[in-house]
Amino acid sequence: MLKPVEKQSLSNQVFTQIRDFILNEQYHPGDKLPSERELCDLMQINRSSVREALKRLEQARLIEIRHGEGSVVLDFRYHGGFDLIRHMVEPGKPLNYITVRSLCEVRSVVCREIARLAALRIQKAELDELAGLVSQIQTCTREEGSPLQDLDFEFHYTLAKASENVAFMLMLNSIREVYLPITQAFAAMFEHVIADPGVYQDIYQAVEGGDSEQAAVLTSRLIEDGNRIFLKLYKEA
Repeated sequence: MLKPVEKQSLSNQVFTQIRDFILNEQYHPGDKLPSERELCDLMQINRSSVREALKRLEQARLIEIRHGEGSVVLDFRYHGGFDLIRHMVEPGKPLNYITVRSLCEVRSVVCREIARLAALRIQKAELDELAGLVSQIQTCTREEGSPLQDLDFEFHYTLAKASENVAFMLMLNSIREVYLPITQAFAAMFEHVIADPGVYQDIYQAVEGGDSEQAAVLTSRLIEDGNRIFLKLYKEA
């Protein structure tokens, strides 16, 4: 049930409540939201804040504001973009297994292809950057606060730059917003490489040598092994 909002960031709180109702399927595609006046009464908020929140929901392609009909809920799986992921995985929110599994699967497919293309297109600047990241990764330890996860992301992002595929870079930008604020939640994904991070050197050598298939295979193995460990532990928790 919708509830009154606190007296701060009013439109953001309205946006967040309705967004979560839609993403959690408490509102279904085709449902009509309460009218602006009803939302004001239900949430004890002024109309300008409600209108601002509804505009943001429409921009996120979660609703469509139809003149004479009001606000109609859209099917986010059909209308939404990849940027919706950052609304589905947020600090402080329980992680949904299907959403997390979906992210793991996307990461596996995308990073494999990124590495393959990088091996075909990489230039000296990215090779030097990659070599520096590999050197830093090899010094990581099991100590709390180890930077491995941040370095791992930068490793794959550097490969994305080298791939010269703008779509992959934009996708990783969206993933960065989701992932970096909650890296601890995914720490188990990296347990297998903290003690033996040599696979990053192997991927670097494959990319440096222009061996696109080996780069893809090694990257896929790195990510799939981490996904398997993480998802098993997550499902058992």
